[in-house]
Amino acid sequence: MASINYRLQTISSNLFIKYNSTERTYIDGRISILTANLKSYFGNSINDVKIFGSYKRDTILPRKFDENSDIDILVIFNQAEKALTPETYRNQLKKFALQKYSTSSILKDHPSIILEMNKIKFDLVPCRIYQSFFSNKYQIPSRTEYWMDTYPSDFNTTLTNANTKYNSIVKPLIRLFKRWNAYNNFPFASFDLEQRIANMNFSNDNYETGFLYVINQLTTNGLTIYQAKKVETLKNNGAWIKTYIDRNDQIKAIEVTCRILGIQV
Repeated sequence: MASINYRLQTISSNLFIKYNSTERTYIDGRISILTANLKSYFGNSINDVKIFGSYKRDTILPRKFDENSDIDILVIFNQAEKALTPETYRNQLKKFALQKYSTSSILKDHPSIILEMNKIKFDLVPCRIYQSFFSNKYQIPSRTEYWMDTYPSDFNTTLTNANTKYNSIVKPLIRLFKRWNAYNNFPFASFDLEQRIANMNFSNDNYETGFLYVINQLTTNGLTIYQAKKVETLKNNGAWIKTYIDRNDQIKAIEVTCRILGIQV
């Protein structure tokens, strides 16, 4: 009989886009072509194109488990263009998308241009490098249409360190709860959920105890009533999982776990 610890490990593995998978190969191919098209279209107007976000961190879910999964792409414009406004850059990216990908779905969102190809979303985020006396900073559009600092590598480092410190269970746990989040219509913003989990203490935890620990640690601060109810339901189910484990009823514990994740037993 499989244990709940083993079942959680298996589910989290299935929530990972494997490096040799068809989905990963397709995404990498689209990124490569998209990068080449950006550099060809903008020429010297851009310095670089960088992948960041959950795809870079290996916490993105396969499309079938999260229809909102997207690939974040930082389009770093040349310093000589720094006088231009964020809106100008977004308009330039939209014109690029309309010219190069006219048959694809294109949406102007904040702070990006969303390009959807074969049901996979690519978020093109305009960026500039702001040079100061002390350091160079990446800046992306703020909600007030000005520039704001962003540190795309900082959280990657935080998460990698936590995952290494706690025997490589942090990223799998994040994927498990991102699946719960997607299945429950996103009570949490995806990045916020990742940050919450990455900052938890998983000393001596395995998949089973870590899973229950996250459930207990999640708070409803800042959530709407609807979102908070989703979290409370999760906590109630977590209590039942713990009860079944204490009764040594692994089958029931697994059934509840799979139900709250929307995964077949």
